[in-house]
Amino acid sequence: MQSVIVIGNSITAEVLYSLVREDERYNVECFAVDRQFITEDKFQGLGVVDIEDIPSLFDKSQIKIVMAVGYKNLNQNREVIYNRVIDLGFQIETYIHPDAMVHSKDIGNGCIILPGAVVDPCCTIGNNTVIWSNVICAHHSVIGDNCWVASGSILSGDVKLGNNTFLGVGAVIVNKVIVGDYNIIGAGAMITKCTNANEVYLTKAGEKIPFNSKEYAKVYGY
Repeated sequence: MQSVIVIGNSITAEVLYSLVREDERYNVECFAVDRQFITEDKFQGLGVVDIEDIPSLFDKSQIKIVMAVGYKNLNQNREVIYNRVIDLGFQIETYIHPDAMVHSKDIGNGCIILPGAVVDPCCTIGNNTVIWSNVICAHHSVIGDNCWVASGSILSGDVKLGNNTFLGVGAVIVNKVIVGDYNIIGAGAMITKCTNANEVYLTKAGEKIPFNSKEYAKVYGY
């Protein structure tokens, strides 16, 4: 059983901890964040320590780090902490949930792949990237470093996703499309053409129609 420290004390850390604590491969020792973000001594019943104190508290040969940091600032916050932990001399665990279907060995260091995700053969995923639940990464797709792919997103065959890019819930990238670095692809967006770096693509939100739900159901048979 591998002992781990979970970096984070917010929603992402809560979700990751809920999964890792039920995984027989791991034992979670504590959480760790920067001192200014420690609001309580405990989180989810475990202690919270300063990231900078990890080397004095734990043997780096006996423990690994699970990155449970969110996607704020185009994943750059996550990237900075990832590099800091490496500089401290600790190994960062690549966490693949047992219910994820991963058929590629080209998975980068420190990645998180959650239940229901499907990673086809011949896919490549860079370092420190998060693949949330029920994502499909089709054959020959390449995902860069420090990306976040939210639930239900689909990367078609031979897609390339640039570094530090965020895909919102249910986004679809059509086959052979190249998405630039530092892109934000909003929930439900379908990308059919290649994008440049630092671009944002959003789909139009649902609009309220001038019927109440009972009237609409009567007319349209819902």
